[in-house]
Amino acid sequence: MKATFIKQTGRAICVATVLLLGNSLSTFAQTVSDADAHEIVTKLGDRLVDVYPFPEISEKYKADLLKNEAAGHYHSLTETELAAKLTADMRATHKDVHLRVSRNEESYKNMTEPRGNRRGGARTSEDNSNERANYGFKRVEIDGTTSTAYVEIPGPFLASEEALDIAAASMNMCAFSKYVILDVRHNPGGTGQMGRFLASYFYPTGREQFYLNGFYKDRTRDEQEWTYTYVPGRHMPDAKVYILTSRGTGSASEGFAYAMQQLKRATIVGDTSAGAGIAGGNVALKNNLVAFVPVKMVVGPHDNHGWEGTGVIPDVETGKDDALAATHKLILQDILANSVDTLQKAAAQWVLDDSGIASNAATNMKAKYGDLVGKYSSNITITYIKGDLLWNRVEPGKPTESYPLKEVKPDVLVAVGLNANIGPNVSRIYINRDAKGKVESLTRKTLGGNGRISTTGMPIKKV
Repeated sequence: MKATFIKQTGRAICVATVLLLGNSLSTFAQTVSDADAHEIVTKLGDRLVDVYPFPEISEKYKADLLKNEAAGHYHSLTETELAAKLTADMRATHKDVHLRVSRNEESYKNMTEPRGNRRGGARTSEDNSNERANYGFKRVEIDGTTSTAYVEIPGPFLASEEALDIAAASMNMCAFSKYVILDVRHNPGGTGQMGRFLASYFYPTGREQFYLNGFYKDRTRDEQEWTYTYVPGRHMPDAKVYILTSRGTGSASEGFAYAMQQLKRATIVGDTSAGAGIAGGNVALKNNLVAFVPVKMVVGPHDNHGWEGTGVIPDVETGKDDALAATHKLILQDILANSVDTLQKAAAQWVLDDSGIASNAATNMKAKYGDLVGKYSSNITITYIKGDLLWNRVEPGKPTESYPLKEVKPDVLVAVGLNANIGPNVSRIYINRDAKGKVESLTRKTLGGNGRISTTGMPIKKV
């Protein structure tokens, strides 16, 4: 009896779950009536004709939508299916990746219900996703070795007070870096104000720049976008700026990259961006359907061209290769070619030499450096164990610490992991030989977090 009771209870729960799931799915699967579909198509077509910045294209959009409706393409579809069909048909007429229809019950209610009827007043939910995502800014990293700041901005670009505060904080972390990398490879866009705000940090106070130009169907509404004369914190007019882009860079983040490229204020590195160069806003249609309708064509500061349909084409194209690694290499090369700071040049050469570690991985360390094996002081030995040449440090009462020695370049070895609290590959052993090639002594050097290379003690000789 007990087993039967459990079985029956489980069955009841299962049936209830299926019924609940079925009710939930039915909401998404609700068929749109022909009358509602007609109203949706008509409203969408009229809105495009009213505001889309290119009249000849908007007329074609409307004509094709009405033609498709007359042919029965929008009959007996669910809300989700109708949204997908409308989007696909419009893009078949003209491929504007901004223009789309989606089923979004929450957005639709926000746009159509009186404010007092909305759950939670102005906000329809407890959504704090922008806060959790730090308002579009993920991390800032400072590399004192090359004086490089890296800012990852997956976005979206927002124009709230909180977002601008976070942006200012991020820029102030970069304030004394000679190189600034801004990563918008995964930024889908948002508001153009954020791009203008970021760009403003790279010009002196009072030197506003004509940033982008916006064209509407109603040309009396055309607007010029300029950088801001003031931003919180320190301006960086002398910093060299690199912006990383990819196919995932869209809309307003593309505008930022495009404007900085046209102003010759940044080097764009990566892959060609999405090509979404027409700004717009949401329109409530019916049956929980919302259309994003472009209203403003955005172009360069001194021409009639933008990135719509073509994307932002990088100055340095890496395709699917790592744009960040490529940018770090560009910075190292720039330091070596142009810097007058001898400390910075030495640090850059150190980091650039590190690329040889991987390529030298197959070096037979015993055959090439076996004569290093031995004792060098009361607490330092070099041993060869199971294919690895090891730098060993022995402290009384502590276990021996061992670090593999790898070749950076001839007679320069890195003690992998030694001083890892400072950074990777920061401790090197330089081999000093006499005229006959015999090892005389070793010199240990460390690359500090501030880019200074220090020599540890006197040359080390075998005991």
